[in-house]
Amino acid sequence: MPKGLTPHLKTAVKGSTLVLASAIGSNLLWFFIKVLIVRNTTTAEFGIYTLVLTVVSILTAVAPLGIPSGVTRFVSIYQGEGKVEEADGMSRAGVQMMLVLGLAAFVFLYFLAGPIARDFFYTPGLAGPLRTVSVVVPIMLYASAVASVLIGRGLIGQKFLGDLLSPVLYAGLLGAAIFLQMRLTGILHAYVISSILVYGLVAAYGFWKLGGAPLLPKRGQRHWELLKFSTPLTISTITSLVLVWADTLMIGRYINAQAVGTYGVSVSMVKLLLFPLSALSFVFLPIAGEIFAKKQMGELHRTYQVLTKWVFAATLPIFFVLFFFPQMSITALFGSRFPEAALPLRLLALGFMMHTFFGTNGMLLVVMGFPKTIMKISVAAAAVNIALNYIFLKSMGMGIAGGALATMISYILINIMYSVKLYQHSRMHPFSASYLKPVAGAAISGLLIYVVAKSLPLSLWMLPVYFVLFTAGYVASLLLSRSIEEEDLFLLERVLNRLGARPAPVLAFLERFAPKIAKPGVDV
Repeated sequence: MPKGLTPHLKTAVKGSTLVLASAIGSNLLWFFIKVLIVRNTTTAEFGIYTLVLTVVSILTAVAPLGIPSGVTRFVSIYQGEGKVEEADGMSRAGVQMMLVLGLAAFVFLYFLAGPIARDFFYTPGLAGPLRTVSVVVPIMLYASAVASVLIGRGLIGQKFLGDLLSPVLYAGLLGAAIFLQMRLTGILHAYVISSILVYGLVAAYGFWKLGGAPLLPKRGQRHWELLKFSTPLTISTITSLVLVWADTLMIGRYINAQAVGTYGVSVSMVKLLLFPLSALSFVFLPIAGEIFAKKQMGELHRTYQVLTKWVFAATLPIFFVLFFFPQMSITALFGSRFPEAALPLRLLALGFMMHTFFGTNGMLLVVMGFPKTIMKISVAAAAVNIALNYIFLKSMGMGIAGGALATMISYILINIMYSVKLYQHSRMHPFSASYLKPVAGAAISGLLIYVVAKSLPLSLWMLPVYFVLFTAGYVASLLLSRSIEEEDLFLLERVLNRLGARPAPVLAFLERFAPKIAKPGVDV
């Protein structure tokens, strides 16, 4: 293994393992919260709740104008080059701009809540909930600026605050609201209070780690340089949000809030597929920025390949359950009220899995300095997504399955375009024989298990069995196709050590199927 690759993989596996562990715990809590909300509201109320969070999510993603991504990119590169003053100056510029944008976003949402509810969603009852949640926006944007500075410096502690503390606080306040029978109003107030507390703690954590110098606004900073780089990312952020939320928004417009609630069940479940990739993305940007600053393109390419392979492998068993057994999965978590959510879940799962299959292609384009390329691709994919949603929902009347189909096609399209451009610019791609061969084996294994399962009586208790069988089939395909590489052994050793397990017996067993692979820690 190249010597330069080892520390980067160490950092990636350490950070990704911690982030993934916290993400799993967090999302289990969020699932519990979502189940509580679904079971204690009507479908229409849950639809309003979903629309509120959708609008706020879109606003808090668009209002920053791409600045957090720009801050993380510049700070990581300056840190890699040893330019501390430049990194601090870029941090201060980002914080100052985000403070202004956060206040502007709050004013926008608070005073336009009525027109948004009445004229776009035709749901007047949405205005009050939007105003209630609008107070979270300014502190959310400031906390995101602080987080972008911390991520650029390779610090991830604030991630655990957001992942674990946020749902814990929300669950406690939500339980009180349900006990007091406050229904939707209590649910939204619980969200607001818990969010303010958590984002305040994120900001406090940033000051504790870095002090006030990089996190307090100061005149004369490099606003123009940051804005020039980030503006194309703003457009790509907006268009990326179209991919995420256009289906929900257009279902709300062309169908009704009840359909949004049903569709929201599918969306909530399919987000399980994003855990591993999100964990990698969180720690990969500063790593990639450091490697790119040192012009080590070969190491960057190999790191991309190895980590994409691992993330896809971690996601594959979840995809198998959601894609082949959508109705059983929904019933197990949300009850039997949402049979219409099964087909959308299957379509969304396929689109999100393809997103994971290509890995961090868009992030690499950001690191390499191609924000305009990302912007153009995102705009094209967003236009396709809106057009398909209109055709499937309005013209063809396909219902919520039409929204899911539009999103699936758009996700596949944007990832193909990102990967083509990345290859044209750098000759980088995530694919290798050791990546693709076990995927083919897993597909065969999954189909066989599904065929057998269809001949058996349906039982929710069989889901864990199918999950284990598929995972075993994927591991067998890795071994039989001899697709385990020395970087895989190295990463597995690190993961097992972090879990407190003894890696030696496992590694010795794996080396029987890959005798030519050097032992972990030995450079070749």
